Formats: sequence, C-alpha cells, structure tokens
Amino acid sequence: MQRISDIKHYRAMLHNARSMDEAVMMEQIRATTQNLPALYVMLCVAAFSLGLCFLEAAPLYLTLGIPAFFIVGSILRISHWQMSQADFTDPDKAKRDFRAMEIGSVTIFIVLGGWICLLFPYAEGARETQLALFTGLIGPVGMMCSMPRPRIVAIGLIGTLFVFSALFVLAHPASYSFIVVPMAVSYLVFFKVSYAHKQRIVESVNLHSELVSENERASGLAESNRFLALSDTLTGLPNRRRFFEQINLFFDRCPDGEMPIVGLVDLDGFKPLNDVFGHSAGDAVLVETAARLKTAVARWGGVVARLGGDEFAYVLPWDMCRKDVLDFSEELVKQVGHPVILPSGDTSRVSASIGLSSRGFEVASAKDLLEQADFALFRAKEQAAGAVVEFSSRHAESKRREVLVHQAFKNARLDREIHLVFQPIIDTHDGTISRCEALARWDSPEIGMVPPGEFVPIAEKAGMTQEMTLAVFRKVIAQLKVWPDNACIAVNLSAQDVNSRQCTDLMASMLIRQPPSLRKRISIEVTETSLLTDFTEVHKNLMKFRELGVKIALDDFGTGFSSLRYLQELEFDIVKIDRSFVSSIESNDKSFGLVRTISRLCRSLSIACVAEGVETREELEHVRAAGCHLVQGFYFSTPLTAEKMLPYLTGEESFEGMGTLVPVPRRDVA
Repeated sequence: MQRISDIKHYRAMLHNARSMDEAVMMEQIRATTQNLPALYVMLCVAAFSLGLCFLEAAPLYLTLGIPAFFIVGSILRISHWQMSQADFTDPDKAKRDFRAMEIGSVTIFIVLGGWICLLFPYAEGARETQLALFTGLIGPVGMMCSMPRPRIVAIGLIGTLFVFSALFVLAHPASYSFIVVPMAVSYLVFFKVSYAHKQRIVESVNLHSELVSENERASGLAESNRFLALSDTLTGLPNRRRFFEQINLFFDRCPDGEMPIVGLVDLDGFKPLNDVFGHSAGDAVLVETAARLKTAVARWGGVVARLGGDEFAYVLPWDMCRKDVLDFSEELVKQVGHPVILPSGDTSRVSASIGLSSRGFEVASAKDLLEQADFALFRAKEQAAGAVVEFSSRHAESKRREVLVHQAFKNARLDREIHLVFQPIIDTHDGTISRCEALARWDSPEIGMVPPGEFVPIAEKAGMTQEMTLAVFRKVIAQLKVWPDNACIAVNLSAQDVNSRQCTDLMASMLIRQPPSLRKRISIEVTETSLLTDFTEVHKNLMKFRELGVKIALDDFGTGFSSLRYLQELEFDIVKIDRSFVSSIESNDKSFGLVRTISRLCRSLSIACVAEGVETREELEHVRAAGCHLVQGFYFSTPLTAEKMLPYLTGEESFEGMGTLVPVPRRDVA
C-alpha cells in the first residue's frame, strides 16, 4: 500500500512541477518532514537536560525558562507540520514550506547559540564540559532539518564551529584546541552526507520521472491496444467482440422480466457498389453509414457496432416500448438510404435490411437475443430491400425446425439418404432430351422427407454443402454408367462449392478416373451470385472441369451483376435464362425483348441457350418465338426418378405437347 501511495505521490508531484528543480524541492520537503518530529524531540530532550545541569548555578529563566519556551515552540511547530504536510504536490506551497523550514533552522541555531553564550559564564568544571558537548552537537543536530539543503547545512556547521572556537578554544586553548580539528573533519563529512543526500533525492526524482513517463507510455499503449482490439479500425465503432460485451452488460442490467432489443443491420447492394466504384467508395459508404447509425442510436441511449463487412448491430435499452423500437428501426432504414457522396464525387445510395430480437420469448442470455435478430435479418433479406423484421412466433417455430433439420443433416449418411430426380431440358426442334438436371432429394430416417428448399439453405448456412455435393456427384457418375450413352446430366454447384478448392479438387479427382466419353456428358451449373465472392478463385476452380472435358453452364442468367464479363472471361458452354423473364414473357414486351436479345447473344458466341421455368404452352411459344429452342420446365415434365426418365432417354416414350407444336411464330417488339 505504501508503494502504491508513493507512486501516486510521484505521479502527482511530477505532473504539477513546472521544472525538475521544483520536483526535487517537493521531494526534499517531503523527505525532511518525515523526520522532523523526531529531531525536535531530540533537541527538546537535550535542551532540558542541559538546563537541569545548570539549575543550581544559573538563573531559572536560563535553566528552565528558555528550555520550556523551546519545548512549547517545538510542540507548536510539530503540530503545524502535522496539519500542513498532507500535500507535497503543490510547488508553490512546497516553496513556502521550504522557506519556512530554512528560517526555522537558522532561528533554532541563533536561539540555541545565544542560550549557550548566556550559560557560558556559569560553566565551571563538569558543567563547562557538558556545555561544550552540547555546543558541538547542537549545530549538526539542528541542521539535520535542512539536510537536503547543503548550503544551509554549511552555514549552520560553520557557525557552530565559530561559536565553539570563540567560547571554548579562546578561553581554554590547551583543553579544547585538539577538539576543533576532529569537529571540523566531522562537520565536513556531515556536509558531504548532506550533499550526497540531495543528490540521491535528485536521482530518485529523475528515476521516478522516467518510471512515471514509462508507465504512462505503457498505459497509453495498453489503452491503445485495447481500443484497437475492441474497435473497428475503419469506422471507429466497437467491433464484434466489444459488441458481445456490451449486449451482455445491457442484458445483465435489465430488471427482472425485461430485456433489451438487439438489431442487426445489413446493407443491400453494397457488394456491387464496392465492385463497380472500388474499395475507397465502399469504405466511404461504411464510414457514413456508421456515423448515421451512431447518431441515431445514441439519442435512445443505445450502442452500435460494426460486426464485419457491411453488417452492423445495435442494442437499445429495455425501457423502449415496442412501437418506438419499430418506428426507430424504420427511421434508421430511411437514414441509411440517404445519398452518400463518394470520393470520386459521384453520389450513391444503399438500402438496409434490419432484423430485430423480440421480448415475447424467454431467453437465458444475451446470445439468444442476438440469434433471434440474426434469424429475423435472414428473413428480412428474403423480402424487398429495406425490410424491418421482428422475430416472431412463426420465426421461433421455423428456427426450431431449422435446428432439427440441421442436426439431422449433420448426422445423415448422405450416400444412403440422398437420392436424385431429374428434370429434362428439351430441344423443341425434335423433342429430344438435350440433358437432364440432377436435383437432390433427402429422405431422412429421423424426420422424413425434407424438401430441397429447406435443407439446401440450412446446409449452405452451416457450411455443410461439400459432403452433399460430393454424394450427388458420385450418384451422377454412377447413373451415367447405366443410362444410354447419349444421356447427359447437369449438376448444380453452390457458391460454397465453386469457391472451395478442396471441393472442386475432390470432384476433379473423381472425374479423372472416368473415361473422356463419360466426362463430356456432364455439365456443371453455377449461378452468377457464386461468382461474386472471389472471381479469380472461381475461375481457377472451373477451369479444372473444362480441362477434363466437362461443360460449364451459367444458371439464373440476368439476375446478377456484370453478366457479360462472366460470359467473356469464363467462356461458358451453356446459359440458362432465369425463369423470372419467362414468367412475364407473355405480358411484358421488355421480357420478350430481353429473352430474344440473350438468345441472339448466345448464338453469336456459340453458347447454348436454355429457357428455365416454362410452365404453359403460351410461355413455350413465346420463348421459341424469341429464338430459344432449349427449354426446361413443368410444361413438359416435373422432375422424375432415374427409372421413370429412362424410357424418354431411349425414345420409347415422348413428352406430351411435342407432337402439337406449331411452327415458330413471329413476334415484333418495339
């Protein structure tokens, strides 16, 4: 505890000192006052003892009066120092105290010296010896109060030596002359001790100054490191780690039965903006979004953080009502959607989707609130841009189902439980099957048949698509070996698959063991969104298949970004037009024009063009009129098992509707 107190004293002293001399002076006064009471007690005892020795020889005012006066003065002085010595970190006060101490030392020397001179006429025999001893000691003892001030010590010692010589040496040279020399040597040593004491104080202050500076620098570095560890370097907001700490604090401080609100914010359309305008533009959007969120959330006493990428999070206090929370979140979407000026001078907008936790469900920790908000955000992203979704009972049921499916999928033996169905791609020129798209179906022994729309997103979200894809690929290869030699199969790869070097290497190792005649009957389908993560890595992975003779297809063409760039750089063999264009082709001339333009573009690049999602005869006729003769959809067939597909592959059966196709109609569009 004393060490901590000393460190605090030095820190305060060095902080207040205007120069190193002032710092040394403050330490000198502190060091001196620690021994001051003991010095006064010693002087009082010595004076009282000397007075008693002269009690019968000298007047009472000399033997008892002056010692009593000295004792009372010493008591008052000690009391004053005890009350005023609490703070030695004020340089002005320390200067005044030091001046008072110097004056006190000189005063003590003068008073005692005068008292000795008054007693000298009464000194005979043993009393003279006692008086000489008192005179020789009283100077060094009196000057000990000024030990850190060698100049004052030197004056006191020289004065003592002068009084001793004037009273005793001159009166009795034979008796006292030999004492003066050792006294002078002792005084010189005492002076050197005083000087060394001051130097040690100076060195101590300098050392503590360096230590305090080093501690402050270390503390600054520690604080800086903590800030960097808990803050996002781009926006200055708390990072994911710090946000987890904050929501725990909000959660723990809530009254029983109350909960804070956690909101997750995801920017819509941020990645294409980042790709088109560059990272500096993306950073500018993130910084401006962070500032808007921080300003808005702070008004309600909440905190906001950047979790990573274009995802932000905020927590609001428990006493906000549900209506205020929803109104605030809607307003937050509007604030984020305001234009942002980019470094280039261009103006851009992004929208935001928000997922909110709920107070309608009992939770055990703040982590549960974050999971609720994350689930709600996932649902918000499925809606139109700018949606605000609060976790609900429907979401809770869906989440329980998701957990159930996730656990079952994690424990599934996919090679046994996954089976394939096939949807044909029809060439409407002659009704033949160009190829079949393999679609995975999962029949779990634990929870029964699970539709792909349910287990595929869960597998992707959990990062578990690779095992499923490899199981599908093995079954596709096995199926091609038993189907006719003209049968071809298309296999879908998820974004995780096509971005994974390990997954594509494993698939390539399966293919390389197959004959070229089988490899050329396989095509790989990838979506535009799977190309957005790391285009360079995707390009390398897809080229593995092309080198093995596998065809590459671009699925859902027209729904992503920079599609023409992909056509140019990846040299796709097949392009599949997204069903959203086909479903509106009858009523929307622009959709018809787009399908026709894509079809012509593919022909000019020698790329096969497939129209997806053809469900009616009218859609089929319009697609054919637009120049697209390869079609896929429920109009011809729903997905079939391998056994049911075989007669169509051998020509034993044909799909309904092919025999009644009319010649390709002509249709003009503006």
